[in-house]
Amino acid sequence: MKKRYLLSGLLILCWLFSFPVAGLAKEPALVINDKVVKTDVSPQIIDGRMMIPLRVVSESLGAKVNWLNQEKTVTIEANQKTLKLKVNTKIAYVNDQSLTIDAPPKLIQNRTFVPLRFIGENLDSDVIWDQEKYQAIIKAREEKIDNSYLPTPNEENTNSEEPSSEEPNPENQVQNPRVLTKAEYQENEDQTIINLWVESGQHKVTELTNPDRLVIDLSDTSKGVDGEATVNTKHVSTMRVGQFTPTTTRVVLELKGKVSYQLNQSANLLNVVLVPKTTSDNSSSQQPGEGYVHRVINDNNIIVVDAGHGGKDSGGVGISGRYEKDITLPTALKLKTALESRGFQVEMTRSDDTFLELMDIVNITNRVNPFAFVSIHANKAGNPSVTGVETYTFYGTDHTLADLVQSSIISKTQQVDRKVKEAGFVVIKYTQVPSILVETGFISNQGEEDFLFDPNNQTQIAEAIAEGVAKFKEIQNKTLTSIP
Repeated sequence: MKKRYLLSGLLILCWLFSFPVAGLAKEPALVINDKVVKTDVSPQIIDGRMMIPLRVVSESLGAKVNWLNQEKTVTIEANQKTLKLKVNTKIAYVNDQSLTIDAPPKLIQNRTFVPLRFIGENLDSDVIWDQEKYQAIIKAREEKIDNSYLPTPNEENTNSEEPSSEEPNPENQVQNPRVLTKAEYQENEDQTIINLWVESGQHKVTELTNPDRLVIDLSDTSKGVDGEATVNTKHVSTMRVGQFTPTTTRVVLELKGKVSYQLNQSANLLNVVLVPKTTSDNSSSQQPGEGYVHRVINDNNIIVVDAGHGGKDSGGVGISGRYEKDITLPTALKLKTALESRGFQVEMTRSDDTFLELMDIVNITNRVNPFAFVSIHANKAGNPSVTGVETYTFYGTDHTLADLVQSSIISKTQQVDRKVKEAGFVVIKYTQVPSILVETGFISNQGEEDFLFDPNNQTQIAEAIAEGVAKFKEIQNKTLTSIP
């Protein structure tokens, strides 16, 4: 009898533990602007992405939220931006510009959950995940002015045959937090691996042609190795190291042909892995999942100009009912004229009121393989008082072209400066060259809509963009001449 009761008790315990016990699962915490946010429904981790209840967006981030139940679509308005997302759809919109997101909104227990990182970053906040405390931290981002486009002292010196960037200048040496202590190479079948012994930090990669070279600029780094070494692998003939500026060490790899490359950073070592570039690497239809962070700098004068929207896609509708596409095309055509007057060759993605898929625009650009890509748009916000210009570049890419164009427009038109920003718009994500998307102003504001439809102002904007592109070309030409 006792054995029967014991067996029954064990069966009951097994049955109980076959169900999840409330309170045992660890739930992610949420901290917004230094305050812990308590929600009636806990945030969820789905496929490695943190999703938060829609109510948190309105109550804690101060956004205006509109939920359309029939379409399963949510519109979020804050910080002079309008975000549109649809449940289970990876295409989202920021001020009517489409982009791809990794984590689409979800309906969970009749509650709408939205991706925290996408919402936070597009509402001008920094999002940090603290694994130790198992919490997400959101903090409103402070606007910073980036003057990185200004020429360095070394860039201004282009007269000498042997540029000073290849040799350290003791008078300009500073105490940098990092030192490149060793530069080695190894060959493994079709791979050439360059080992740069330097602590983790920021670096910038530039791919150059005629001749083929790969340039790696290590920020906040002093040169602690010899200047040149013969490598002579399948892909690299020579490796040079120089103190490009007092705070930047430059590594130049002289290539034997076209390569694909990958950088891997550990605590004290940066690996540069080179492999042969295949035909598929150059395919214009290729669409890498994460987009191109390192852009190819081509030594040509070709600019691809894209007039946003067109044909059946009218773009945003202004406060008076006029269409964005009727601003972008004439402005883009004026930009073509302005660039050609400065010696550039211009390829238009469209020259009339026709519609192109976003990837068609990308494929045209990658097939032309220009020096740079510029897409012209007009902005729209839920708040009709919002005005100003903003220039977008893809996440993690160099801001120099965007900074120069943004600064030039503000100087010439005196519009509100809404700064350079990063986004994942398709046309700047998958293009392989320096690419920007210029939001020339807000057609949701009556005064700025009238301003943008004025042909004289369109000419001013076009001239300003052309000036920015020309300055970027000048800087790149100086960089090219400083790399033997």
